[in-house]
Amino acid sequence: MKTLKNSAMFLLLSLLTACGQQLVEFPDSEGEDTDTDTGTDTDTDTDTDTDTDTDTDTDTDSDTDTDTDTHTDMDTDTDTNTDTNTDTNAVTDAGTDTDADTDTGTERETGFDAGQDTETDTGMDTGSDTHTDSETCLDTCQPDAGDAGEDAGETDTMPPMDAQEPVPLGSCANFAILASAAITNIPTSAIAGDVGLTPDTGADISGFSDPLTCPEVTGNVYAVDATGPACALIAPVLLANAKTDAEIAFINARAAVRGTPQAISGDLNGLTLYPGLYESGSSLEISPGGFLYLDAEGNGNAVFIIRSATSITTEATSEVVLTNGAKATNVYWTAGSAVTLGTSSIMKGTLLAGTSISLLTGANLEGRALNQGAAAELITLDACTITVPSP
Repeated sequence: MKTLKNSAMFLLLSLLTACGQQLVEFPDSEGEDTDTDTGTDTDTDTDTDTDTDTDTDTDTDSDTDTDTDTHTDMDTDTDTNTDTNTDTNAVTDAGTDTDADTDTGTERETGFDAGQDTETDTGMDTGSDTHTDSETCLDTCQPDAGDAGEDAGETDTMPPMDAQEPVPLGSCANFAILASAAITNIPTSAIAGDVGLTPDTGADISGFSDPLTCPEVTGNVYAVDATGPACALIAPVLLANAKTDAEIAFINARAAVRGTPQAISGDLNGLTLYPGLYESGSSLEISPGGFLYLDAEGNGNAVFIIRSATSITTEATSEVVLTNGAKATNVYWTAGSAVTLGTSSIMKGTLLAGTSISLLTGANLEGRALNQGAAAELITLDACTITVPSP
């Protein structure tokens, strides 16, 4: 009986154990895996595996990226840059170019860089920059050999220079021709102004179509004696005074007191010269059919003095052109030796030559032909025109 009771108890225990196994096995609550497995094997395997990996992915990464990038860059850079730049640059550009360049440049540049970069940049730039600009003829003096054929319609310009005083002509101002050695004419010329020869005798005035009246001359013909044409007036004193004044004019035009001249040389074709003093250490010419422009810049009293150590030649059909108020009476050419005006060329200004002056067929001179001095030679005319310019 006792054995049966024990068996029943054993059986009951076994059943309870089996039931307990099934009841206690709880689900693995989300990774906590407590796995109580009351098979006493609690195997707590706490494996809580919380793996907090809080990967809430808020990824605050405060990369707020509003890109305020305050970059206040206040860069007030007041840069007052007062740049008063008075830069008067005393370079005498007769055209004073008052360039009032107001650059007080406070240049704030508040630039917040939220893309605004307002950069107020008040940039007033006061720079009065009077910049009178008389550059010393960098590339503009002479036509570039390589450019000569490029810009047929263009002219090179000489920069403005210091103002010159007129050459004092005194009593020789009324003479279209005043020679020392001889005057020869091939008819028919047209001369508006006086003609005179001294110290050579009147016999060296020749070639007028009618010596009795000298119809080619609108003015007086003067000689030192009665051997000249019948139309000539004998006036040795008047001629001596005129000769002295012509020599003074020649010296004055070439005097160092006139200041430093702008250097020029060779062919003047295509140039524009402004009022001032110019000089070549060698010969000067205007090539055939060429043009030289004299620009007075609106000043009717502007003076041009052009000097050559040796000769001055205008080739056939070349021309001196007066622009912007330039006047022939204020233009002076001086040559250490000869002046030659080519066939049908047009010249403006008073010629003061050290030796001879020749006007070839059809040459036209608005000016005077004066040669005086120890080496002075003859003046020759060939059916040409000379007109003393009006003041």
